[in-house]
Parts: sequence; structure tokens; C-alpha cells
Amino acid sequence: DLSLAVARELMPALQKLGAKPVLVRSAAEPVTKRRPEDFRKDALAWAGQSGIEDSNDSSVQVHLIQERQELLFYRVDEIHARADLINHSIRPDLVVCIHFNAAPWPDSDSHELVERNDHHVLVNGCYLGGELAYDDQRFELIWRMVNRWHIPEQGLAESLARSFSKNAGLVAFSYKGPNALKIGEVPGVWARNLLANRKYRCPVVFLEPYVANSLAVYPRIQNWLQGKKGGDDCLIKEYASAVLLGLKNHFTP
Repeated sequence: DLSLAVARELMPALQKLGAKPVLVRSAAEPVTKRRPEDFRKDALAWAGQSGIEDSNDSSVQVHLIQERQELLFYRVDEIHARADLINHSIRPDLVVCIHFNAAPWPDSDSHELVERNDHHVLVNGCYLGGELAYDDQRFELIWRMVNRWHIPEQGLAESLARSFSKNAGLVAFSYKGPNALKIGEVPGVWARNLLANRKYRCPVVFLEPYVANSLAVYPRIQNWLQGKKGGDDCLIKEYASAVLLGLKNHFTP
């Protein structure tokens, strides 16, 4: 709901600038027609291969199989459905993935809000050895390199990172593990090999501003959900303004 609200807020402003923005989804519904229950056969096969069916705790089996069904639905099939729409119908010059970040709970039982609140912007890259073992990922990497999409991706990502620092006052997040690589000199710009920025056949920037379960952001989300959508403290307007500023600064001579 939040991401879609940001996209809708951006639409008229982008049109006014002469762009032709298109939403991948116009309602709070998945793009794919399938649902988690459609992946039960795949989840059961996965459970058999993983040895989960050998567990003596039936409640654990049920939970893990359900979790697998949901993951195949939202993390795999939904992104493939969006990729099909983007690559074959919309065919845009650029994709901006609007997203809200979240942090691990300090205590998984109490779910206390965290103090951290930051931003980062992702471009495609940082393929790990295990990922490059797959034919499709090697092909997609080469396809992106041949099209030189990494060049416009980095430039736009840096402009957006600057605008989130300036407009939203967010500090830049830094990765610690091997699954991300720092790109360029602008803080907050990182390369990661995500399905969403690998499958879409055009330059892609993936936005990760705000920590939704933080002390700073959670109350602002609640205000918006309760209908307090205006005012200077509107999270949606602030997010959209930062994206608009980043796009304008990058594309305006």
C-alpha cells in the first residue's frame, strides 16, 4: 500500500516533466494470477529433498511447507510476472523499484522498534559463485553487460542516493556481508544480484529508503494509514519528492 501510494504520488509530477510513467500494478493486488496454494506441489517436493518430511514435529513441517509456498509466490512468481509485463508489454527505458526497507527485530519475540533509519539504492551486480553456476544467471549477466545498462544505473542511483540524503535527511546504509558490493563514491549506492534487477531488461534502480519498523518511521506509517495523509510530515510525499528530485537532477542538463 505504501509503495503504491508513493508511485501514484509521483505519476502527475513525472507527467508534468514530460515523462511517460507506467505503473507495474495499479491496485494493491499481485501481478501474478497464482497464489501460495498453487505452489503446494513444489513446496512438498522441496520438503522431500530437504529432509523436512522426516521431522518428528508435524507442526514444524506444516509451517515450513507453508512458508515455502508463500516464498515461491511472492519472491519468485510475482517477480517473474512483473518481468514478463515489463519486458514484453511496457518495455520501458528505465525501471524504478519503489520499496520500503525493514530491519531485523532485536528480539524476535517482543518486536520492539529499532533506532536505525537509513537509505540505500541498489543496482545490479555482485554475482556470487553459486549464482553464476546457473546458466540463466550467467546469460542475464552477459545480456546486461552487452547492453551497458550498468552505466545509466549507477548515474541515476547516485543521484537518487544524494536526494534521499538531502531531501529526507537519511544516512546511508552500509552492507557488511559478501552479497553486496559498494559502487562508486556516493554513499548508499550498492550492487546486488536481485531477481528484480536482473530479470527486467532495461536499467533498474531498486530503492531501499526508510526502515519501516524504526522508532522514526513506524509512527509516520501509522499516521498515513489512519488517514493523516497531508502536512509537512507526510512520509509518502517526502519519499516521492526525493525520487522526483533525484530523477530531475540526473536527467536535466
